Amino acid sequence: MLKGKSNRIKVLGLTALAILVLSMRFPGPEKPIARDFNLLQLEEKYEFIQYKENKLDFFGQSKPWKNLFDKMETLAFAGTGRISIVHMGGSHVQGGFLPDKIRYNLTQMLYGAEGERGLVFPYELAKTNSPRSIKSKWTGKWTGCKSSVSSESCGWGMSGINATTYDKDASLSMRVFNYDSVAYQFDEVLIYSSAGKIASMQVTLDNAEQIYCEQEQPYLHFKLSAITDSLQLRIISKDSTQNYFTLEGLYLRNSRSGLTYSAIGVNGASTGSYLKCERMDQQLESLKADLVIFGIGVNDANVPEKDFNAKIYEARYDSLIEKYKRVNTNTCFLFVTNNDTYYQKSHPNRNAIQVRETMVRLAEKHNGAVYDFFGIMGGLGSIKKWQNESLAAQDKIHLSKKGYELQADMMSIAIREAFGHYLDKKDLPN
Repeated sequence: MLKGKSNRIKVLGLTALAILVLSMRFPGPEKPIARDFNLLQLEEKYEFIQYKENKLDFFGQSKPWKNLFDKMETLAFAGTGRISIVHMGGSHVQGGFLPDKIRYNLTQMLYGAEGERGLVFPYELAKTNSPRSIKSKWTGKWTGCKSSVSSESCGWGMSGINATTYDKDASLSMRVFNYDSVAYQFDEVLIYSSAGKIASMQVTLDNAEQIYCEQEQPYLHFKLSAITDSLQLRIISKDSTQNYFTLEGLYLRNSRSGLTYSAIGVNGASTGSYLKCERMDQQLESLKADLVIFGIGVNDANVPEKDFNAKIYEARYDSLIEKYKRVNTNTCFLFVTNNDTYYQKSHPNRNAIQVRETMVRLAEKHNGAVYDFFGIMGGLGSIKKWQNESLAAQDKIHLSKKGYELQADMMSIAIREAFGHYLDKKDLPN
């Protein structure tokens, strides 16, 4: 149970109006196509999970959230508009099970709400694990560099990871998918790299023309000749001075209305490691996030209790938040508390309690919301119970695929209930 003054979203069934809005999409002159918004349901089969606490806790002023829910309503009624969601975290985001299922759930709640795929990174190119929704092949030798590794200092963009090649004929091909392995389509590509333009090797895309902007942008912009679901990138060296290329991520665009859910995750990432990303400020402009889901904290808290400094942790979050606010003053922030973990497998990590308290303070300062996953999963020591049900890994830090997808379903339902309440009341609860 969270302490402090908050506006609580109660777990109520959606009203008739909410169900009507969320079960229909109006694509132009065609008839509405039904979508059962309540199709996603939880089977309350685990006694240790606090299902009644599966909700969002709102703090501060409600204006940013009203703006977000109004955009969601427009998408539901008129089938128009674009909503950008960014999910930041560590290995639980890089691994893909959590963000991929949330993305799928949210886009399935409204017919045809699947918009752009958004920001992606070909993790296997950097010799690390990749979400199953990102498939990549390449030629040439590439070397990865992660901002979460304290000994590395490569310079990063907003993805917190990069891959560099010195091969003069290297290439990369990619396809990205939703949860059901249906490939996303796109007709524009942004390629993020050092300084936003290639000062070393040059980049080309098959069947694409590079768009040159009058003002320097923190990315290369390509327009494809036709919509596609496959990217073919080639690295070309024009002269002897061009001897390397560093990739920091790609944004796959299309012109459709809908919801874009970009995942930014790096194994071992903390608030401090993301602040090392010197080109994040410039590159965030291309995301223009309406909602940021912050799940950074497990790695910050993975220290002896006496060594966790909540003030520094909070200040680092403040700095990250300001980066997003500079792009969009109406950005909403949803803080997801740590899942329960053990420190060095020996005892429950009590720093999760301080993380939760810090996130409440952040939500109060920045008109945010908190999803208290730590409390919902059962609190201190509960990961052992999740482990016994094959919902958590043996390291007592990570969840299993089954566990992350359960968390994704619960978070999706909590967002659904908050939106449904807004549709019914046109306000957040007092």
